[in-house]
Amino acid sequence: VAPLHPDDRPADDLPSFETLYERYGTRVLNVIHRMTGNQEVARDLAQDVWVRVHGHLDRFEARADIFTWIYRIAVNLTLNHLKREKRRRWVDLLDQSVGEVLSEESEDLVTPPASAGHRQDRAVEDAERAQALWNAVQSLDPKYRVPIVLFHYEDQSYQQIADTMGLSMVAVQARIFPGRKQLAKLLGPLLDQ
Repeated sequence: VAPLHPDDRPADDLPSFETLYERYGTRVLNVIHRMTGNQEVARDLAQDVWVRVHGHLDRFEARADIFTWIYRIAVNLTLNHLKREKRRRWVDLLDQSVGEVLSEESEDLVTPPASAGHRQDRAVEDAERAQALWNAVQSLDPKYRVPIVLFHYEDQSYQQIADTMGLSMVAVQARIFPGRKQLAKLLGPLLDQ
């Protein structure tokens, strides 16, 4: 008798919620943190993800891998959060006077960047470059940030990203390519060193 194809397995063959959480909890938290750049927000969103997984596990259809399904929930919740946060920032900005906005921007411009000082070893330099890259990734629009995080930090293939985000492969490529160009532009001075 041939073994069951993953798509043909019965629903009761799914791992328990506890097993899924043990297996994927840290990965889900990490991808959300990478997408938001905020550990506290990532914990809150991860909790929401696991509440949804628990509430909908009985409706999971084994057409996709369980991990892809969980990732899709995580990515969608995080994207919704990022959209709400972006709208909230605009509303906050509109509530401020022009003088307040300009003074905040000028304070940011006057603050000198942290000096690298005399580099003791290559590890310090690598850490600084990794931090600069991370900051640049966080500055990208979520439309580009999410696929780049999934590809470069979560080691997902374009197909997995397409499945996770509900996009076509072409759409994933159309987001990763300009995202990389934006990163190269942001990191240009660092890359020239």
